[in-house]
Amino acid sequence: MKPIFLLIPVSIFLISCTTKPVVPLSTAESTPRVQPWEDGMRTNPENSEFEWWYFDFSFTDGSTAVIVFSTKNILNPGGKADPGVSIVITAPDGTREKISDSPGEKAFYASSDNLDIKTGNSFVQGDLSSCRIHFEKDTVYADLHLISEAPAWRPGSGKLYFDPGKKKYFAWLAAIPYGSVKGTLHYNGKSIDVSGTGYHDHNWGNVRLDTVMTQWYWGRARLGEYTLIFSQMLTSPKYGSLKLPVFYLAEGNNILSKEDFTFTLTPSQWQRQEGGRDYPEKIVMDITQKNLHADIAITRPVFIEAQYLLDGAPWIVRVLSRPFVNPWYFRFNAHFSLSLENSRGKVNRKNTGIFEMMLLRGLQTVR
Repeated sequence: MKPIFLLIPVSIFLISCTTKPVVPLSTAESTPRVQPWEDGMRTNPENSEFEWWYFDFSFTDGSTAVIVFSTKNILNPGGKADPGVSIVITAPDGTREKISDSPGEKAFYASSDNLDIKTGNSFVQGDLSSCRIHFEKDTVYADLHLISEAPAWRPGSGKLYFDPGKKKYFAWLAAIPYGSVKGTLHYNGKSIDVSGTGYHDHNWGNVRLDTVMTQWYWGRARLGEYTLIFSQMLTSPKYGSLKLPVFYLAEGNNILSKEDFTFTLTPSQWQRQEGGRDYPEKIVMDITQKNLHADIAITRPVFIEAQYLLDGAPWIVRVLSRPFVNPWYFRFNAHFSLSLENSRGKVNRKNTGIFEMMLLRGLQTVR
């Protein structure tokens, strides 16, 4: 992830609702199946809106990569268009290569019909079944082909609304919840053929996230034949300090999760990171819906990234903000276990996965 004052490629999972009280949107506001145009450009960068397309990859050699295309700074939706692309490559030994490219509006193109984006020498092209992601800047190069192995999804219309008139919103689409990837990375002076697994989602909106949310958990894993995505967001006090869950579970190409479910997330075994924010070493989730019950446990987290979100801000902002906020982003590799019971019986699956914590406001982590 990038510093919040530059770019935060976060994978946020949303339910469709208004605020205070939260009211689900009519299903008429969404189509049953995700359409290819939904992964195309949904905003106008000249308006007070932001948008990004996020890709992350885990390779068999132990390396990882995150690539993000964006239209502007998400904490300033009313600012001018500033399209760009960034990449973070983490080598098997843990060393990281980070680089971004912002060649300007004239070097940016995005289709509203499908996934087709270009900025400078970098581009992404494809659809909901597969896409090619290409990054090129200075001595860093990536050319990757991602093939979907789980169906695209969004909860309801995919939008979370922050006003009764449904004008202020933040949206999310899981275009490729899980897939296989092959390609080439060039960094540290070497070209490396890579293969592994990947993920792609798409976010857009017109609200400053740090004004409407306090923090969130998010995670994903492939557990045998099951693809899991979860999230729990905590809205700011202005919006009722509500816990908003999202749950996606697919078995192969069959989506098992429904929009009507109960969800509890319980973090425990708290530890303090050196920046002063707490994180859990264990998360337990309990999900129940008609004809399905799932227990999920996340344990043994290992830091991939810990980013102080004011690193990119002017020094005066950091000094004046410190008594009131201590914003951090944490990203972990962790052990996931799934216990699933449905009409066909019980199954148990285990694997590694990724979870993150975004801590936008306050001085202490809400437990």
